[in-house]
Amino acid sequence: MFDKQLIATPAPSLAEVEPIPALTDAERALQLYEQHERYGQWKVIFPGTVVLSDRVAGMYGLVPQGPVPLQDMVKLYIPEDRGKLLTLIAQALQDRRGFRCRLRVERRDGQLRMIETIADLRVRDGRVTELFGASRDVTQDMERELQVQGRLKLVQDLVGDMPAPIAVLDDKLRVLDCSIYWLKAHRFIERREVIGKTLMQLFPDMPPEQSAEYEAALKGQAVKARRSFMSPTSGTAVQFNTLISPWYVGDRRVGGITVTVGWSEIAVSKGAAPSAPIEDFDGSLLDLLKTVV
Repeated sequence: MFDKQLIATPAPSLAEVEPIPALTDAERALQLYEQHERYGQWKVIFPGTVVLSDRVAGMYGLVPQGPVPLQDMVKLYIPEDRGKLLTLIAQALQDRRGFRCRLRVERRDGQLRMIETIADLRVRDGRVTELFGASRDVTQDMERELQVQGRLKLVQDLVGDMPAPIAVLDDKLRVLDCSIYWLKAHRFIERREVIGKTLMQLFPDMPPEQSAEYEAALKGQAVKARRSFMSPTSGTAVQFNTLISPWYVGDRRVGGITVTVGWSEIAVSKGAAPSAPIEDFDGSLLDLLKTVV
């Protein structure tokens, strides 16, 4: 679990950089950050003793009881992640740099937790004396992210094969996925022409009133509009109803929008045979649903 959400990256060390004068009391600022961002402090005193704050000890499922051996801390990480942690520490000592990582810990009570850590070195007289930093438990954040990714993957799978012109965009108005019929309506050939691009990149001459409609949808409003699209059956520009709707992530924050074009050239009613081969069908989504009710 969480294997695709791991991070392990080096960062420039501040150990030998002249400190910038603080605008306010540094200790109070740190306490504020710990309180609101759930970080706790720790330090490694070489050759291998770890001192944990009570908050960090709780993250690892330990009872605060003074310094613990570094090797005991490392053993709490799952086997697949121990090597990454040790490599980061070794590189930090060798290259005099800090690091940031998000790795998995299996607590002694059996719980699997994702711990995010930022770390740096303390250097005295040219010698590294400590590795210090802050950690926080981001398990719930990662679980919410997985849920959102799962729902979005389901929507993308549905949209990709949907016989109606529909596109799913993120909160930056980048195309996450679209149906073949949406491509046809905008005179594109393949999905790779549009996936990952913003609407402004795809349509640089977009009228201001259309931009305003997308912005309204990103604020949570469902927008009904009339748009001119290229009809795949007649080859001419035709006005169609278009629905722009927000979609939401777990905390009711708008994650992006869907754009659905309501084709009405071909009416498909219950029991009626389609007037064109299915591979060329561009009827409305509502009419399509009526055929299976």
